[in-house]
Amino acid sequence: KQWYQRRVRGALADGENVRNRAKKELEDSKVFSIQSFAKDLLPVSDVLEKALESVGEEDRQGNATLANLHEGVSLTYSQLHQVFKRHNLVKIEPMGEVFDPIYHEAMFQIPDPSKTPGTVCNVVQSGYILQSRSIRPAKVGVVKET
Repeated sequence: KQWYQRRVRGALADGENVRNRAKKELEDSKVFSIQSFAKDLLPVSDVLEKALESVGEEDRQGNATLANLHEGVSLTYSQLHQVFKRHNLVKIEPMGEVFDPIYHEAMFQIPDPSKTPGTVCNVVQSGYILQSRSIRPAKVGVVKET
């Protein structure tokens, strides 16, 4: 009799575990369903950022058309990042942080005795996190031991 009771309790526990796992997977699929779409938008953000960086203040002051174009690109970039924020897509700003292979991809190493080895000293491309999951690691340069 006890053997049957243990088997029934075990089967009930297994059923509960399956239900909980399915519930968790459903919640995760809702949260991460935009992951592919978000990854596809990241290069758009990169291009807008490069466009903003390529036009200096001096260039804009001497050219009203260029200033207006820069303002439009800036507004588009800001709007895109507001959408990112609304969907919990966060840009990684790793400069000066300790290298973490989950969030950073080392592209090169630089010997710099003035900085702590293993820290990020150069950012080639920003990374992004969606709901605490890295969807694109930041491409960085890391200080190496001298």
